[in-house]
Amino acid sequence: MNPLSNTLYDVAIIGAGIAGTYCANALQQAGYQVCLLEKGRGTGGRASSRRLTVQEGEVQQSCDLGAPFFNVEGGQLANDIQQWLADGVIEPWPAANKPNSLAYTGVPSMSALTRYLSQHIDTFTQQRVSHIDRTEPIWSLRSDTYKTLIQAKRVIITAPAAQSAQLLTSADAPASFLQQAHLASHQCRAQWAVMVSDNNSSSEYSFKNLPNLLEQKHPLLAKVICDSAKPARAASVTRWVLQADIDWSEAHKDDDAESVGQAMLAAFKSIVLAQTGVSPELAIATPHLWRLGRHQASGNALDNIEEQQASAMLWHKESGLGVASDWLSAGTVVSAI
Repeated sequence: MNPLSNTLYDVAIIGAGIAGTYCANALQQAGYQVCLLEKGRGTGGRASSRRLTVQEGEVQQSCDLGAPFFNVEGGQLANDIQQWLADGVIEPWPAANKPNSLAYTGVPSMSALTRYLSQHIDTFTQQRVSHIDRTEPIWSLRSDTYKTLIQAKRVIITAPAAQSAQLLTSADAPASFLQQAHLASHQCRAQWAVMVSDNNSSSEYSFKNLPNLLEQKHPLLAKVICDSAKPARAASVTRWVLQADIDWSEAHKDDDAESVGQAMLAAFKSIVLAQTGVSPELAIATPHLWRLGRHQASGNALDNIEEQQASAMLWHKESGLGVASDWLSAGTVVSAI
């Protein structure tokens, strides 16, 4: 007996990030009975929001520590964008606009979008799928102790490349899918991120001359985002998310979080000082390392297998096994969709 559900689903999707929830929503609307399995406590993946405690004052604050927004070009996702805007789960964020590319962010957090997409889907959180196997025509999704969690006619994997590769070692998965996942996992790189906040209202003026988004060539910081300036954020203090340079993160991925945080904080203070002439007193939360933070396109190693990659996906019709993830494409929120 399945410990999660005795329902035989049409499709079971592993991973409840942007790719998984968008896929589940589209399939459910098409009439399939779908479920989501997620190893974390909630949906979102790298677009999840986190509640963090800053070191000074032990004040808990919520922020988008992963993907802070997403950009769409031209008619990309036009119908979806209009629906999401109408339903109030995203808002434009002009500070992150690029030429020919508008920026949007989830409200009141990025994870609001994945919660919205999965609201009518059977979603099982804190369930790590470690093995998959098929006894025609049924797939079994199993725990690390090989207990069956869910059974389904089809399976779609939307996990990061390294985790996908583990699942694709199944004897019932196409070998070329595993090759792609292995290649992508070697190209995946870590990234440090941290939240800092100004709890001293008298120094808040020092931030008024800073843009809400800084993307610059810096030896340590790749992106500086004023999280509290994004739409519908409740914030009594100015709150920033610092995303470290990828090369720097790789070089320091095994360092202790405290030293990493202090290095990132010092780098941010130097930027503030250079742009405003003020060095504010800031509180910092414990940094987070996204070990599977940045994916690059793995390329197409498939041969003689029915596939569809226009939307960053692989599909094997005979077995009913698919892969849909940003690591098959550009590694962005939109490429995950």
